[in-house]
Amino acid sequence: STHGCPDTESCGKRSINSDDMKICGACVRELPDESYSVEQRGLRQSIRRCEECVAAGNQLVLMTKGRKRSEKDDCPICQLPLPLDPGQSSFRECCMKRVCKGCVLAAYKRGIKDCPFCRTTMPEKSQVLAMVRKRVDAGDPMAIYDLGTKYDFGEYGLVKDVTRAVELYDRAA
Repeated sequence: STHGCPDTESCGKRSINSDDMKICGACVRELPDESYSVEQRGLRQSIRRCEECVAAGNQLVLMTKGRKRSEKDDCPICQLPLPLDPGQSSFRECCMKRVCKGCVLAAYKRGIKDCPFCRTTMPEKSQVLAMVRKRVDAGDPMAIYDLGTKYDFGEYGLVKDVTRAVELYDRAA
């Protein structure tokens, strides 16, 4: 006997063999084989649900766990999640949007040489800072953050100023 009683007949407890136990993919409990319908018994663990979970409509753990990325992590054109590698997307100062390289390429193939999102003519380097500052004055948090990065790295003719960058990062948050 596996439950610790030397005489199963006199105690009335049934011995459950570990081979008869299956894990439910929804409630993640180890249950005896008879807790599952005939149909569910044959399924693999990740999609098998006990009769109790089927009746309650419990979702599989596989479908409910995991982190979800926010909508701000999506390309504003194709609505697909932006790649985690920043080299696979580009930031556009004209509209303060990060666009995936696939949409940039698709626009280029259609003859659109301007920003694929807002269709603004791509600014010269000398104009970028003025565009960003105009959006900062309007209170755009993305522009405030972008200006902070310009100060942080000393880009576009700005003198590197980490203190100013931190102030802008804090204001953008």
